[in-house]
Amino acid sequence: MTDSGLITPAMRQAKARRHQDTPAISPPEARVALYHVRTGEKPRFSYLVRVLRWRPCHVIVSGVFGPEVEGRSPIFRPGDVTVEFFWRDRWWNAIAGYDAASGDLRGYYCNVARPPHWRTKLEPTIAYTDLDLDLVIFPDGRVELHDEDEFADYAARYHYSPHTVERARRTVDELRAHIDRRAHPFRFESLPALCDRLRVSPPGPEMRQSK
Repeated sequence: MTDSGLITPAMRQAKARRHQDTPAISPPEARVALYHVRTGEKPRFSYLVRVLRWRPCHVIVSGVFGPEVEGRSPIFRPGDVTVEFFWRDRWWNAIAGYDAASGDLRGYYCNVARPPHWRTKLEPTIAYTDLDLDLVIFPDGRVELHDEDEFADYAARYHYSPHTVERARRTVDELRAHIDRRAHPFRFESLPALCDRLRVSPPGPEMRQSK
């Protein structure tokens, strides 16, 4: 909606294109591609996931951590099952990690990032640009903010706009409030309980994350 309160023809066309690119039936698999300003138009890395839900405004996918996560995460382990949440209008996405054997929650990892976009043409892909600020949420509810120094460094080096810097920092506060309220997806539930609540099939260990 414009400042005048009217929806323009261009806005209608953009909305129609978004819905045309969203299939009536979810694709079985997709690729998550993470971009960063320092890598330009090439993804920093990407990996395959199983699609649990694919909608115009949000997507839920699942994968399994490979050996690359060893030593890089305070909560996740190789072989852990992930459920990952993306929304078109949010400056963050969330990864919930679960023990593959028990389904117990390992914790959540939240990326502060520009709102993602996804497509189904060619290979179904979910793409987003990471802004370095990350929140790690432990099963007992503790929250840690990571990579503040990197965010400040890259913001200065690559000339992030004042809006981007302000929006990223505000997103951290919004995330903390979201977690405190135990709002979706931060229900601190097991994998079976999550799948039952979302009415999706439980993901299995067959999908390996790959660069």
